[in-house]
Amino acid sequence: MAADDLPLSIHPSFRADTIDRLSEAVHTKLSAKITKILEVEPSIHAQGNRFVLPSSVLWSCSYGLPVRLKFPAGPNLRVQFHRRGLGAVRIGKEMVAVNKSQSPMHMGETEVDFGADFAQVAWQVPLDSLERKLGALLGVSVTRRLEFDAVLDLTTPQSLTMVQVLESLLGIIDTGAAGPARLIRSELESALLVALLCSARHNYRDPLDREGPAAAPWQVRRAESYIEANWDQPVTVETIVAASGASARSVFRAFRQSRGYTPLQFVKQVRLRHGRRLLEDCGANLSVTEVALTCGFSDISNFSKDFSKAFGVAPSSLLQGKRPVR
Repeated sequence: MAADDLPLSIHPSFRADTIDRLSEAVHTKLSAKITKILEVEPSIHAQGNRFVLPSSVLWSCSYGLPVRLKFPAGPNLRVQFHRRGLGAVRIGKEMVAVNKSQSPMHMGETEVDFGADFAQVAWQVPLDSLERKLGALLGVSVTRRLEFDAVLDLTTPQSLTMVQVLESLLGIIDTGAAGPARLIRSELESALLVALLCSARHNYRDPLDREGPAAAPWQVRRAESYIEANWDQPVTVETIVAASGASARSVFRAFRQSRGYTPLQFVKQVRLRHGRRLLEDCGANLSVTEVALTCGFSDISNFSKDFSKAFGVAPSSLLQGKRPVR
């Protein structure tokens, strides 16, 4: 992967071709400092790309030379995802490798060693955002500070799902799509927060892993009514909790028991119906891609597959005869 192919590449924060410029960028953009340069290069190709989400920030960084950076303690949990090369994080007295099978997670002061070809995606998440999401899942206030283990195992089924969500989010960001894509980014970020809470080891895992009671039938109906009325708005665990008056776990369990599907699967059904209506009513002015994005689908091929399965016809076929003759 070339440097210019890094995720978030169309959202640059800094570029540096000398050590001096890199040091300035690291200080002003990352609030960090270079503590050691392991190999001096006459010219470098360093870059940092940044994208702000509703509740968190994604960074994609590479430096083009072996360097050590020190990051201060702060209010954000930092989760580092490997893209290429060799890198490691000093957390306390332990060195934790950043690779495909694990991600370091930390909030305190840390040092990060970047190999010459190392590139990563760093996710900065305010701890209070995670605690609000956790409270919505549990249906109770989070009174103790949320504390994570220093290493996230990326080989578990839950973590693999989280990585898939991250890749989908990065793909949407790098398309540069605006407008309807905001809906997708918001929901994917929410899914990423939930996936992190369900994948990582932390001091709330025991209550989170316990299956809570199912919501009442009237609460399920309220959730359905909310989803149908707000199909074009981000649907998150918080909005489902607010609409139903029950914890997210309770609503999900009740949906599975009484409906045979999850709330998110119901969201998909509702949006597919609206997608069909858009194609039938506005097909001359909208492409299948535009309809998919408007209806909250990040993957066009999945939209086409789900659409065909639901209605027995491909979305593109509904456009036939609607295009003006040229």
